[in-house]
Amino acid sequence: MSRKLDELPTDVLDPRFPLTSLEKHLLDNGVLDRSTLRRIQAQAVQRGVFIEEELLASGLVEEEPVLKYLSEKQGVPYILLDTVDPNPDVVTMLEQDFCEKNNVFPLKVDGSYIHLAMADPKDIGLRDQVRSLTSLTVRPYLTSRGSVKKKIFQYRPFYRKKIIDELLKSVGQEQGIVLTRRLGIEIEDLRKLPEQTEVIRLVNLLVLQALQVHASDIHLMPAEDSMHVRFRVDGVLQELTQPIPLDRSEQVVNRIKILCDLDITERRLPQDGHFRIVLEGQEIDFRVVTSPTIFGEKVVMRVLDRSTTILDMRHLGFSPEMIARYRLHLRKPHGIIVMTGPTGSGKTTTLYSALQILNAKEKNITTVENPIEYRMDDITQIQVHPEIGLTFAHSLRSILRQDPDIILIGEIRDLETTEIAIRASLTGHLVFATLHTNDASGAITRLLDMGVEPYLLSSTLRCVLSQRLVRTICKSCYVEYVPDDSIIRELGINPADYAATHDGHITLAYGKGCERCFQTGFYGRTAIGELLETNDAIRELIIKHAHTGLIEEAAVQGGMVPIYLDGIRKVILKETSYDEVISQTETG
Repeated sequence: MSRKLDELPTDVLDPRFPLTSLEKHLLDNGVLDRSTLRRIQAQAVQRGVFIEEELLASGLVEEEPVLKYLSEKQGVPYILLDTVDPNPDVVTMLEQDFCEKNNVFPLKVDGSYIHLAMADPKDIGLRDQVRSLTSLTVRPYLTSRGSVKKKIFQYRPFYRKKIIDELLKSVGQEQGIVLTRRLGIEIEDLRKLPEQTEVIRLVNLLVLQALQVHASDIHLMPAEDSMHVRFRVDGVLQELTQPIPLDRSEQVVNRIKILCDLDITERRLPQDGHFRIVLEGQEIDFRVVTSPTIFGEKVVMRVLDRSTTILDMRHLGFSPEMIARYRLHLRKPHGIIVMTGPTGSGKTTTLYSALQILNAKEKNITTVENPIEYRMDDITQIQVHPEIGLTFAHSLRSILRQDPDIILIGEIRDLETTEIAIRASLTGHLVFATLHTNDASGAITRLLDMGVEPYLLSSTLRCVLSQRLVRTICKSCYVEYVPDDSIIRELGINPADYAATHDGHITLAYGKGCERCFQTGFYGRTAIGELLETNDAIRELIIKHAHTGLIEEAAVQGGMVPIYLDGIRKVILKETSYDEVISQTETG
């Protein structure tokens, strides 16, 4: 095992200090020179991490060659965690805190053995500890600490689900969680609470069930004889629980209003509010809207669970080629980068993934949003309040006097906001903004139709990224099949070309439906997108105020892969279905 650099003596940077076998291997093979290695050693010491972790973080060394070399030295097989998706039931056999502390990640159970990815597979004491926890013998695989951290984060919803499943069993029909508008109370304390009233218990269980199924929204819809409960899971509304009895529906609405400090006597007008819970130390916000209907008040609760959102562009679903091209624009010191797509298409997550890349102590990053959906360290975030005059435009004028480097505008809605954004980009700022259009080329015509001067837009626009979210096929009920010729033609696949590189077979996949995916065949979502990059041809069309079709044609000639074809790529990779791509990309 290599040395932990924060425990090394102070002369670690002395070239005479003995090198680890990995460091010597990298020097001998010309992967790194001595000065670069010393710099990486210094960074590792400063961060208190292992040299392997800092080497991989530097981007100068690929993960697989490092793991392969260490694997041969230690006589233990290695695994690239990015290439596997273990069963969540196996992963959660070990608690999240234990895996994070010890840099391990369960892969599969095979008889009396548990296959375990480990940053230090030679740690016999740790292997014995896992055996005592699982009653299984460990078969170790070498992996990197960074990969373990990323994989644990990816599986956070499943760790959360296990906790909630256990809570629901223990809560039963007699206790509930305590909800509060501001700071909340630890859900672990619920077991100490006295018996709750039926309505409080009912609301508590609805909230827990929503978190259990990873719902983005809870809809309470009054009808003539009851109140229907629907959860939006992976973009689709589903009835996964029994309706609320009619004699309890008004009390449930009032309970939610009390949590949000809303007026329980006002039933004629819509009202907005929010409340918060704390689960395992993580705050989860619920944004609430009530509205009157003929059968009573309807309630929609948006779940804002930031702890399960991955702000890493590599894991959102975009192709490596698109990410590489997009990142080139992120390095520019000024200009406008536009994100477009319908509500709920993942625009905000992608924008914040970009800010995550750019976030540094040397940068002054400011956002103006409505609402603020993610909180980030070292970034100034401003919530607009139009009712008191704090609009997007007013906020932006103030931001420009605060020495910003990078500005994010939650949504461009009018000419005034657009003109301020353009002025900011012309004066040396990098500006991110979102628009509600169906495709990347449509964003350009929308801005022109707003009244933006073509010469200003052509000189400031860097690129437009349009995206959608498509449901991914459930891995628990995943089935491969050979499609018929009509499907192959619809996909635009040349069977001869495809067969030449895929052993003569064309296979796609679907989910047959299971308990995990609520019989839908889908579990989770992934992004598809198209990246329009402004080049000379696009600039000329902007000056001419050309229509969307011509702009899209020029963008494709310049290298843009249309969003539909990006979706087809995921169909061929067996990540989603053809019907799902069509439903998300057809514009009518």
